[in-house]
Amino acid sequence: MSIVEDHDLGGNSISFLEVDGCRYPIVDPEIVKNMSQLKVKADDILLLAYPKSGTHWLWEITSMLLQGKAQTIPHWKGSVMVELQPQEVIDAFPRSPRVLNTHIRYNQLPVQAREKKCRIIFVLRNPKDVAVSFFNHHRSFKCYYGNYNGTLGGHLPFFLSGKTDYGSWFEYVLEWEKDIEAQQDRHQIHVVYYEDLKENLLKEIRKLAVFLGLPADDSLYGAVAEKCSFENMKFDKKPYDPKVDDQLFVYRKGQVGDWQKWLTPEQNEMFDELYQEKMKDSTFKDKIRFTLT
Repeated sequence: MSIVEDHDLGGNSISFLEVDGCRYPIVDPEIVKNMSQLKVKADDILLLAYPKSGTHWLWEITSMLLQGKAQTIPHWKGSVMVELQPQEVIDAFPRSPRVLNTHIRYNQLPVQAREKKCRIIFVLRNPKDVAVSFFNHHRSFKCYYGNYNGTLGGHLPFFLSGKTDYGSWFEYVLEWEKDIEAQQDRHQIHVVYYEDLKENLLKEIRKLAVFLGLPADDSLYGAVAEKCSFENMKFDKKPYDPKVDDQLFVYRKGQVGDWQKWLTPEQNEMFDELYQEKMKDSTFKDKIRFTLT
């Protein structure tokens, strides 16, 4: 376990915690080292995604559905994040079922989560929007990344080469694709696409409620959809989620296609070529709304 300093293409330094060859934000190394031994409950739900794919949003939606009312959850999702919190903090979380969340891969999950066959929600988002959001995340959350001050031009090649925390988006998604196929007889698994949530939130909430085994309640679904709009969450979560300069940095824009305002034509072409190469055999390839023009 060590803190490693790397540099983006522009020479700007960015630091990570490295444990067993994997990079993480600079968090408590003992928690990361011991997360496979975390004790979980059989009714815990695991919310999983590569960073900046919409887990804050889906955590709030899922938690509201489970509590049966469209009321802001008075907690930060980091309160039940596997690589962030020790056992005693997660044990003290006052809600059940709990929606544990993490950005790690299947083979890194707590052993008990696999043994107890916990339900899994897996979220996917257009990696171009992920890349832009991750760049802004690294610049904003300086306490976890060693005061990074790079530019997108320097950061994008760093992201595409898989040098960021949690590694390559491509390797992460393709590995999870294999694990979802391999583990479908062990776990109930629900795959959610960020762009589908944005296009028809009510429809996706209904599908999620079915996965959770909840009774149909269109009134609740509509209320949750309204309460979990981007602007409402950005306002309602202020007392609970981490801030930078009194602003919730985890709720930046929440848009689909924001990458078009950031990537140059050359960067976009580079991204397109890599996506086609890496994802050519993936069943996710045509389901992720990856704009190629």
